[in-house]
Amino acid sequence: MSQQPSGWYDDPTDPDLLRYWDGVTWTTHTAPKKSPTASQSTIGLPQQPTTPVPSGSGWQDRPGHGASGYGQGGQYPYGQQSQPGLQQTPQYQQAPGAAWMHAGPTTSDGVPLASWGRRLAAWIIDGIVIVVISGILINLLVPSYAQMLEDIMKAMDSNDREAINTIIVNSAGTVFLVALLSYLIASVYAIACWVTTAQTIGKMALRISVRRTDRPGPLDIVTAIRRRLLALLSVIPGVSAFYSIVLLLDGLWPLWDERRQTLHDKIASTQVVVGKQPRQPR
Repeated sequence: MSQQPSGWYDDPTDPDLLRYWDGVTWTTHTAPKKSPTASQSTIGLPQQPTTPVPSGSGWQDRPGHGASGYGQGGQYPYGQQSQPGLQQTPQYQQAPGAAWMHAGPTTSDGVPLASWGRRLAAWIIDGIVIVVISGILINLLVPSYAQMLEDIMKAMDSNDREAINTIIVNSAGTVFLVALLSYLIASVYAIACWVTTAQTIGKMALRISVRRTDRPGPLDIVTAIRRRLLALLSVIPGVSAFYSIVLLLDGLWPLWDERRQTLHDKIASTQVVVGKQPRQPR
C-alpha cells in the first residue's frame, strides 16, 4: 500500500469530525468537519513546519492561535497558518471514510469492519457484565439453584455418583428455568443496547458497533431479535448439550468469513464495524 501523506482526513470513527494523519498513524488531534474554501484548505497536503511567531506581533494573543496553533495539538485543519503570509499550494482532498487507512474488508458503503480480536475482547467484557447481572437475579428469583449447586459439590467431595445423578434428575426443572432466565437476561441486555446506541458496554470499550449490512444506524427491534435466535438453542432440551459446539463455531466464523460475520450476524444480516453509529432521525 502506498504511503499516504500527512494531513487532515475524515475521521473513520466519527462522520462529524476530521482527524489528523501523521503519515504513519492516526493522531489524537480532531476538529469539526467544515468544508473550507479552495484558497484556504491544505487538507491532504504534507504537514508544513510551523514558523515561529515574531515576538510582539500580537498573533499569540489571538484566541485559538499562537504557539499552540488553531484547534488541537498545534495543527491547522483548514489551512490556517501560524504566521500571516506563509504561502502554501491550495488543495482540498478528502478520503471518504478513510477506508484506505484500514487493512481488511469494509461494508458495502466503505465503513471498516471490526477485527476478530476486538470483537472477542468486547464479547469477554459483555460476558462478565451478563454473568454478574444474571447471578444476582437468579439468586433472587431461583434460590433453589444455589442449594442444588451446594448439594452437588458435597456429593462430589464424597465421590457419591449415585447422589449426584439423583440431584441432577430431581433438579431438571430448576436447571431449565435458570437456562431460560439466563437467555432472557442476556437478550434484554443486548437488544436494549443494539436498538439504542448499537453498542453494548463491551463494544463501547472497544469502540465498535453493530449495524445492518445494508444501512448504518442502530438496529431495529426485529433485526435485534433475529440476532439472538441462535442463542435460543441453549435453552431447548436435547439441543442445549451441543450448544457449546455451536457457540465455538459461531465465535470463530469471522476468522474465515470475507464479511467478518458470525453465524448470528448472517441470520440477522448484520455486521460489526469500527466506530459509533449515527443516531436515527426522530
